[in-house]
Amino acid sequence: MAITKVTVPDDFIGAFNQVVYKISSNNTAQPNFNFIVDIKETTTSTLLARLKYPKQPAVTDLTFDIGDVLKNSVSYDFLNAQAAYVAANTNSRLKYYVEFRELYDVATVPTLSGVLASDPATPSASSYKFASNAIFDFEDFTPTSYVNCNVSGFGFLNANLSAFENIESSQNKILTFFDPNRIAAKIVLLSGSTFSQSITLPAKEHLFNINAGKWILDTSALTLAMGTYVVQVQTSANVIIASKTFTYTPQCSNYSTVRLHWLNKLGAFESFNFIMNSRKNEEIERKQFKAALPISYLKSDRLKTNFNTTINDKISINSDWISEEQSILLEQLATSPVIYLERSSTNFVAVNITNQNYEIKKYLDDRKLFNLSFDIEYTYSRYRQSL
Repeated sequence: MAITKVTVPDDFIGAFNQVVYKISSNNTAQPNFNFIVDIKETTTSTLLARLKYPKQPAVTDLTFDIGDVLKNSVSYDFLNAQAAYVAANTNSRLKYYVEFRELYDVATVPTLSGVLASDPATPSASSYKFASNAIFDFEDFTPTSYVNCNVSGFGFLNANLSAFENIESSQNKILTFFDPNRIAAKIVLLSGSTFSQSITLPAKEHLFNINAGKWILDTSALTLAMGTYVVQVQTSANVIIASKTFTYTPQCSNYSTVRLHWLNKLGAFESFNFIMNSRKNEEIERKQFKAALPISYLKSDRLKTNFNTTINDKISINSDWISEEQSILLEQLATSPVIYLERSSTNFVAVNITNQNYEIKKYLDDRKLFNLSFDIEYTYSRYRQSL
């Protein structure tokens, strides 16, 4: 008996896309033959799922997708680098391996074989498959799209806009770095002065969050010049492998800034400041009961009583004038499953976007500047007393 791996997915792949295997067996003529696929987490060899596939007529191979299993084991990392230069994104990825077996009747008894093949061939703490919380749309998906999303296969997973990203002095910023070859060795900040911090990457990790906002600026005591600063990731030989420039300015609007962070398609968190007028409102839901009053009731007696008052807080926010690039970036805000409203650099509240439509703005369409509006709501409700 033997199982052959015909095609396997790339070593680094997005869990929210198809993760397709094709295998074959020279034993499919056995009675009641089934392929058995075990998907296991690498570190503890925990069985995530056992999949059973019956042999298809007139063929000896099987094509199947394990993406639905993998995506259930990844989530996201946001504030893991809250008090550190760099932290590994252990929730954003799954290190796994796959084992293949056969199940068929031997003397009418269903019999499970031992492991006949694995992917990787010899799984271990340093030999595994890697599935992240990235997702690629139909138009940009290829089996190796996660590896090739940046030049040379590594870099920031945040958007690379031509304009510098604005950040205020009290705000947080998280950059997500993908380093499959683990060559990052230092974080360098540049402005009126230079600050360099050597980093030690956790063993066998490839996704990291870098604290690039208020905390690292306060820690480095960087002298800011010309209102900008640059965050670089460098190798031990001082080779720049990723760079991001920020415009560091105080608030220049008459309105309070609303800063949102959201999960983008590659599993990183983007940020944006909405600096125009925002309006807060409350959606109030009430349930009532009507009391039975005595004949000698008083006018002060309560006939109808609110016994369940639910308050849903909502905010309408507006951007300043934006570019076409930013309009495309904010489409991922409109569709993101994870969004945070920043109240301070250490205080965040989960919110959702409620808009049902999003138009990607283009200057040539209307020959005018444009801005965007969103309606957000807190993910929790408030309640009043039931008296």
